[in-house]
Amino acid sequence: SNASINFSRIPYPNYYPFPMARFVALLWCLGLAHAAPVCTEEHSALQLGGKFASDEPITEWFGGQKETSEDIPRVFASINSVVEWTSPRDLAILPPPNKVALADGNVLEFFSVIPSFGEDGNFIALLTTLDTDLHLLQNHTLFCSGPNRAHLTQVRVHRSILLCDWPAGEAEKDTFDVFLEDKHGRNIGQVRTRRKPGMVKQYHSVACARDVYVSSSAPENYGRTVKQMVEWLEFSLLHGVDHFCVYTFKGTEDAVKEVLMPYLKAGLATRIHFDVPQYPRDKTLDMCGRHFDWVIRDCLYRAKSHATWVIPSFDFDEYFSFKSGDIFPKGKIPEDYLKTGWDAIVRSQKKKTEEVRSISFKRYHFARASKGSLEISSPWREAHLQERLGRPDWFEALPKYAYNVHVAYDAFWHWLKDFDPRNSTHISIPPEVGVISHFRTPFADPQATVKDDQLVADVPKVQQAMEQRFGQKLPELLKRFSEAAP
Repeated sequence: SNASINFSRIPYPNYYPFPMARFVALLWCLGLAHAAPVCTEEHSALQLGGKFASDEPITEWFGGQKETSEDIPRVFASINSVVEWTSPRDLAILPPPNKVALADGNVLEFFSVIPSFGEDGNFIALLTTLDTDLHLLQNHTLFCSGPNRAHLTQVRVHRSILLCDWPAGEAEKDTFDVFLEDKHGRNIGQVRTRRKPGMVKQYHSVACARDVYVSSSAPENYGRTVKQMVEWLEFSLLHGVDHFCVYTFKGTEDAVKEVLMPYLKAGLATRIHFDVPQYPRDKTLDMCGRHFDWVIRDCLYRAKSHATWVIPSFDFDEYFSFKSGDIFPKGKIPEDYLKTGWDAIVRSQKKKTEEVRSISFKRYHFARASKGSLEISSPWREAHLQERLGRPDWFEALPKYAYNVHVAYDAFWHWLKDFDPRNSTHISIPPEVGVISHFRTPFADPQATVKDDQLVADVPKVQQAMEQRFGQKLPELLKRFSEAAP
């Protein structure tokens, strides 16, 4: 029965049972500790596509006092210089981050600008990088407007996100000129952001998928990660994910293009491209690449007004599943639980969706499958929950989560950093109800002694989906992807 499930609705620092761990988590929540770390073309941040007839920049930043774009030099190169490959579902190309100087010498650095119109409000979101001081954003009053100071309004600040409210009557436009000024009326910058209406529809459950990344210390893992990407995409579709926001970077390899293109052509995914070099293949950045942060926060604002639940940070070797059907009608877990499961969890706690900001879950390490097999064919896991890398055994790994996009304002890899305070309920589900199977430890790991074969039942369906998608039998398909090299 529902009463037998011990869910918790507690502040994030109380995830951890030990005082020091709670203190560290509190620093995370306050932004004092640094991390080691849906999409719709209708509200795409930046216009892009295959080829453009002119050399018009994708987005433009202007400095100084003037308000006419003809009088202010343009900074970025043409679209043709940044598009390495295109697809039918290219939503946005994001240039390298750009800086805006304040009168006191402080600097704001933006990496994405996203127009959004609909039930979550009408605004243009300006996303700042980790290099922007959060205290700076809180202590400076900024204003935004259209050309000639039209609809001038004070900027709303949500940690590292600036929201410029915009007239709903302009929802059908494809180009927006946003002017920023300080409290003295000094024009400090302008951005032109474009979009292409009509590509993507409304969704219930959306997943953000970052690019393939492996450390320079283990380049042999690249092919396995490419193979895992395909398996993870098909598993997610099988269990109810409606759409993917997929992210690529400058230097994305042909193997990744080959994997993503069938999903893009089928309308199952939408691509956002950062015109910056792919993550440095340095082992020191395995857990903390700032590009991961860009993906998480950019995906949040592309989902605004177009989805309800977002899965922001699953790795390609992480598979969520329910272990108990008690929260579902007749006690049966539905196949589309990555779509329907979040609402079922909310109802089991006698809450409404609008009252819940996020749902988190823990992870078990599974031994990877043998070469030439799908990862989910491995039934062996460790007996204890996954520990945090480099920490004592009692220090559990940080959770993964799904969040309610309607109430979220800023996000991190493991939890929301800012949300509507009126919707403050967070639900942490115990592993007996739902958990992530994390296929990270080597094949035949001696510590993986517990047999847990729930996901093995999905192997035939995932295999069939992969073979139909790519027109090749599984052994040849896995061999081809596994041999991919960076």
